Order: sequence, then structure tokens, then C-alpha cells
Amino acid sequence: MEKINENIELEQMKEQLSILKKKLENESILNDRLMRKAMSEKVSKINHDAIAAYIIIFFAIPYCTWVFIYLLNLSWWFCGVTDIFLLIALIYTYISHRGIRSNEILEGNLLEVSYKIARMKKMYADWLKIGIPFLVIWITWFVLEVLHNSKGEEAHGVLIGGAVGAVIGVVIGSWKYRRIQRKAKEVIEQIHEQCKE
Repeated sequence: MEKINENIELEQMKEQLSILKKKLENESILNDRLMRKAMSEKVSKINHDAIAAYIIIFFAIPYCTWVFIYLLNLSWWFCGVTDIFLLIALIYTYISHRGIRSNEILEGNLLEVSYKIARMKKMYADWLKIGIPFLVIWITWFVLEVLHNSKGEEAHGVLIGGAVGAVIGVVIGSWKYRRIQRKAKEVIEQIHEQCKE
């Protein structure tokens, strides 16, 4: 009789362990889905920032051309270099975000997504090595163009407006850069945590 009771208890314990194991597996699957969803939302925000950059650059090219040539009477060379730089920035942004899709995180290989995001993060950092020196040269050229083509108060007004625009642009650009870098770093760290588990 004692032996039968022990066998029954053993069977009950096996059943309970089996139930517990299934619950843990379900919890693990749910946890994985929640983590992937959170990472996917961050990647989606990174991509929205890129789309905003595309739109801004797309409208900035004709707007800058119109303002520089027809309103400020600046040289075609200055306008052309500005437009080419904006076009290069657009292409570079596209290349850095190529292949990064939020749905890949939900369904795809996390290590591959991590690689793509790390590549994008590095490309953004590398862009500063090009963008900052160009911006210094461009601002200097802008000041010389304005001083050459405008006189007195008109030149001062344009330069003050340009300085305010430059400060606003640098503040917004720095904020966007840090935000994208932070989100990319968070996603990469979360992917590595998921892969460890």
C-alpha cells in the first residue's frame, strides 16, 4: 500500500513538474515577444527620424536654391555645393538605414539586425567627421558671400538670421544624433541580452 502511495505521489510530482516546465516555456516565449516588440518600437522610431531627414532634405534643396540665388543673390557655386552636400547627406542617410526594418526584429535573426544597427550607428559617427569640417567651411563661405553681395544693415540682418539658423540647426542636429545613437545602443544591448538567454 505504501509503495502504491509513493508511486502516486511520484506521478503527481512528475505531472506538476511537467506543468511547471510548460508554464516556464510559455513565459519565456512571452518574454521574448515582449522584448522583441520593445526593440521593434525603438527601431521604428530610428527609422522615423530617417524619414523626417529625407523630407527635410528633399524640401531644403529647392528652398535653399531659391533663397540663396533669388533672395540673397549668392553665387551659383555656393548654391550648387550646398545642394550637392544636401544630396550626399540624403544618400548617406539612406545607405546607413538600408536593411533596418522594425518587423525584422519581430521575425528575423537578431544577430543580423544587431549588425545592421551597429553599422548604422558607426556610419552616423563617421558622418560627423565629414559634416563638421564641411559645416565650418560652409559657414565661412556663407559669411564671405553675404558680405560680398549685401551691404550694411542688410548684410547684418542676413548674418544674424544665418547665425540663429545655424545655432538652431546644430542644437536640433545634436539632439537627434544623440537620440539615434542612444536608441541604437539600447537595441544592440537588448539583442545581446536576448541572445545570451
